Amino acid sequence: MTIKYFVWIFFNGIIGCMESKATSSSNLKQLKKGIYEENLAPYRMEYFKSPKAIKKGPSLPLICPLDQTSCLMERLTQRKLAYKQANSLKGYTIQLYMGSSRTAALKAQESVATFAYPATLHYRQPHYTVQLGFFGDRLEAYFVYLTLVKKIPSVIIRPSIRSIVD
Repeated sequence: MTIKYFVWIFFNGIIGCMESKATSSSNLKQLKKGIYEENLAPYRMEYFKSPKAIKKGPSLPLICPLDQTSCLMERLTQRKLAYKQANSLKGYTIQLYMGSSRTAALKAQESVATFAYPATLHYRQPHYTVQLGFFGDRLEAYFVYLTLVKKIPSVIIRPSIRSIVD
């Protein structure tokens, strides 16, 4: 019986020394409203904050081993010569239709017959394409595209290459 009392006193002493975490009535009211607050600051780990770095200017001039600006003009002239030898121009066209139906392609071509730019019908097996105009700049093609998209929603701007006839 004495051991029972010692164990009982021991557990009561431990439980009595522990800090009470019971919630107050104001916390219960907040919990009923769906508001839960708890301060977790003492449990968070503190990280080492490094001192702010002082900005320094570059001590030496930056030298890039792959600098291509010196040969840029040479590369541009080579590209220009390659375009002249290819006898072609890069630009943009507006594609009105692409599909396997010839009647739908002809209908799309007729729907833009009133435009200032010519609509051309191309056949590359098994597809028909109807393209409108040839524009050197995408922005120039975009202004025409804005007027066409109201009439034909499937219109797109495509890059194209035209051959130069000497």
